[in-house]
Amino acid sequence: MKKGTKTGTGLKPSDTIAAIASPSGSGGVGIIRISGPDAVAILKQIFVPQNPKSKMIPYMLRFGRIVSHNDSKELDEVLAVYMPEDRSFSGEEMVEVYCHAGHYALKAILDNILELDVRIADAGEFSLRRFVNHGVDISKLEGAAEVVASKTDLAYRLSREHLLGSYGEYITDLRKQIVHLLAELEADIDFPDEDSVGNIGRILLDQRLNGIIENLEQLSAGYRTGKIIQDGYRVVLLGPPNSGKSSLFNRLVRQNRALVTPIAGTTRDYISEWIDIKGLPVELYDTAGLREGRGKVEKAGIEATRRLIKRADLILYIFDLTGRIQGLPEIKLSRNQQLQVVLNKIDLLPNAIGRIKKWQTKLGQDYASSVLSATTGVGVKPLIKTIYEKAGVADLTESLVVTSHRHQTKINACLKHLRRIQKMTKMPSEIVSFELRQAADRIGEITGAVYTEDILDEIFSNFCIGK
Repeated sequence: MKKGTKTGTGLKPSDTIAAIASPSGSGGVGIIRISGPDAVAILKQIFVPQNPKSKMIPYMLRFGRIVSHNDSKELDEVLAVYMPEDRSFSGEEMVEVYCHAGHYALKAILDNILELDVRIADAGEFSLRRFVNHGVDISKLEGAAEVVASKTDLAYRLSREHLLGSYGEYITDLRKQIVHLLAELEADIDFPDEDSVGNIGRILLDQRLNGIIENLEQLSAGYRTGKIIQDGYRVVLLGPPNSGKSSLFNRLVRQNRALVTPIAGTTRDYISEWIDIKGLPVELYDTAGLREGRGKVEKAGIEATRRLIKRADLILYIFDLTGRIQGLPEIKLSRNQQLQVVLNKIDLLPNAIGRIKKWQTKLGQDYASSVLSATTGVGVKPLIKTIYEKAGVADLTESLVVTSHRHQTKINACLKHLRRIQKMTKMPSEIVSFELRQAADRIGEITGAVYTEDILDEIFSNFCIGK
């Protein structure tokens, strides 16, 4: 096969590829990964071992120097390791070079490698080659990417279940149940007069379908929670100018991140920070006060706030308890959005019970409210508990949770075909067989039991270059 020729998966197996596999920035160790038929030959051209007599043994680190292939100029002191194709991550000859982390050092070594008929790896191409060469469950590879992106312990634990294979095994088992039904049904179609082949019957078909559908529905129902844990719960602080949004933001993120002054309209644009609430990753936004802007910059900040409102999972609308009592402005919320009123600056009203009741009466019974002082911290812990509860994150220690929109789409597509069988009681066996086959294919796309080039492109293009 000529170099660069594509297979059915879009992979170019004759290419040798390379990429930086460690995060950008300065650090102790940087990693460059090379994979493909010429990986070992490339290493021999640029690596000079400290011990000239040392032999290249799989998985044995050797200390030495990386030199320029054309003038032997020393680029860095490194450790290098070779992995044979049957035991490497990519399923090909693979080499990793561990050098000093730093933009220039990594780039100099990579540029030197790319001059040797090696191309830069596409996003996720190492993982794609692993799937094609080793047949690894795609959901495990996606789990590895999710582990890297995990922001909290809870997100890590969910991703770990995908990485270690429990989730993929569960999906595979559900597909096997569908395929088994399909096999029995097609046997009845092909051999209707054979006594040795029992008739599956409508009652038994429905019983088995109901069990599969129930398990798929449980997975699908958990997607909102899984998505929040993986991507974060977006909380937007709204309210009039000088109500204490920035003070509360600083209190929640535990640092003076937002500028706080007595002057209304100080915040001209939103700022954001991540916080961890019992494993729940929360992306917190401090916004410009909602009022008629008095200048181009403030108007732009208010417009940005309005866009954020549409993306929020939870809105904390903050009022100054000591200010004029007013109702909540009309905010159009989508189906999954929630709103919590926060009455701030209780520290300025020592005897605030009557004042709080007046505020709550004005706001009405439709809105729950929290009373606190962003300055002193009184009442902030109950608010943090409220945020966690509103996220709806249940105890997931024993659960397998869908975190990928791609997986959710495939599960729902599978359910669509299975429910179609349930609804049509007089459906011919050939149509039932078709729907079962479609259901098996859709759920098989999660693990890679069934795939197309478009599916692989969709999955691996979201990986980082070095993965």
